[in-house]
Formats: sequence, C-alpha cells, structure tokens
Amino acid sequence: MRVTDKMMTENAITYMDDNKYRLHVLQERVASGKQFLRASDNPVGATAALSLRSSLETTRAYIDANSVTENWMGATDASMLKLADVTRNAIKLSMEGISTTQGPTERQALAAELNMSIEQAIVLGNTSHQGSYIFSGFKTTTISFTRVDANNDGQAESVTYNGDTGLILRNISPGQTVTQNITGDTVFSPLFDAMIRARDALQAGDMTALQTALRDLQNGLTNATEATTTNGARQRQVRQISERLETTSTDLKSLLSQKEDVNMAEAISYLRNQETVYQAVLEVGQRTISSLNLFQVLG
Repeated sequence: MRVTDKMMTENAITYMDDNKYRLHVLQERVASGKQFLRASDNPVGATAALSLRSSLETTRAYIDANSVTENWMGATDASMLKLADVTRNAIKLSMEGISTTQGPTERQALAAELNMSIEQAIVLGNTSHQGSYIFSGFKTTTISFTRVDANNDGQAESVTYNGDTGLILRNISPGQTVTQNITGDTVFSPLFDAMIRARDALQAGDMTALQTALRDLQNGLTNATEATTTNGARQRQVRQISERLETTSTDLKSLLSQKEDVNMAEAISYLRNQETVYQAVLEVGQRTISSLNLFQVLG
C-alpha cells in the first residue's frame, strides 16, 4: 500500500486526538478522585456502585431510625426507674401506716406524703419525648393521664387514661421489628388506683383497705419492674442491631470506594506518562506536518 503525505498527516492528527482524549480522561480522574464520572465510562462499575449506594442508603436509614427508637426507649427507661422509686416510697408509707404505733395524726401526715407520691407518678406518666407522649400508645399527641379532682380539695380522686393500647412497632433491620413503647394503662393505671386507695385508707384509718392497697402496690411494682426489664431488653436489641448495621455500613463504604475511587498515586503516575506521550506525539506530528507544503497535504 502506498503511503501518501495526506495519510501521514491524517494519521498524525488522529494520534494527537486519541492521546489528547486519553490525557483528558486521566485529568478528570485525578481532579475528581473517581474512576468514572458517567455510567457510560464504565457500565459494569457504575451498576455495581449504584447497587452499593442503594444498600448503603438503606442501611443508614435503619441506623437513623434505630437511633430515634433507642432514644425513645431511653426516655421510657428513665421514667420507669423513677416510677419504681416513687412506688417503693408509697409502699414504705403504707407499711408505716399499718403499724400499730401510728395514731390518726401520724397517718394523716403519711397520707399527705403519699398524695405527693401520687402527683409525682402522674407527672412521670405524662412524660413526653420530642413532643410525643411516650405512654399514650398510638395517641402520641394526647396527654397520657388526667387527674380528676371532683371534690376540689387538691387531691386526685382518680386518674383517667387518655391514650390507647396501641403498640408501636419499628423496623430495626430488614425483616426484624421491635416494640418501641409501653402503654400507660398496663403499668401506671393500676399503680395510680392502688396509691389513691392507700392514701384514702390512711386518711380514714381503714387498715383492712390499706392492707389490700399495699398488696396491690407491691404487685404493681413487680409489674412495673418487669416492664422496665422488657424495655431494657428491647433497647439492648436495638443497640446491638445498630452496631451490626454500622459495621455493615463501613464495609459498604469500603466496597464503594474500591469501585469508584481512584488510586491517586497510580492515577498521577499514569497522567504524567500520558502527558509525556502526548508531548512526544505533538512534536512528531508537528514535524510531519511542517515538512509538507500545502499541495502535499492536500494530496
């Protein structure tokens, strides 16, 4: 095949364009730190990266949601522990009232102190977390308990539960759920009733009613302790799942980096080599073209 001057010129230009494009690609990689900026640059790698990114976003969503759930459970735990202390104090006051050494005046003083415990328990029952009442079931925007003072004597004759029995289920990982809340009617309501009956029995000097209320207080404390233990177990479960998800997130980030990120030392080395090659091609092309006159170039 006869090699003409025009062919040499066209080939020189083609080689310059090809090397300039390769130089451009390497410059993009070094500047962005990514192996590819468009899916068309590496369809297989882009597909794998998209899949990893989707998995990473899902994992982060679970981690964020679990953090909210764990904080809710932490608020529940704090309230339940304080409720147990208040209940123990109510039991102590009731046991003192049963003692034969206590007279009517002493029992009235014990009743007044027990009434303060009732008010403290109501406040705990109305605990809110980030604007939501945690013991109201599904009705998180409704205050959990309302004290009823029909006699206007400053004492609660009863306490009304305004929530429902709804149990809030949270997805903490794919295919795994946990109950987030404890409903107030199962823990607080029996204790309110027992405390009020114990206070009224102390005021009336009714030892039989006081003994019955004391027994119900002890049962209520056991129930509250069991609920606290259950909440603690759920909280540990959420924490363990979150730790595992954090490990998964780290692994996904590492895999994504392998798919997307450039080895900078290697990329800079390739870039420098390509710059050298491009300069050489420019020099050769310049010599080829400059040695020809217009008629030779046009063939």
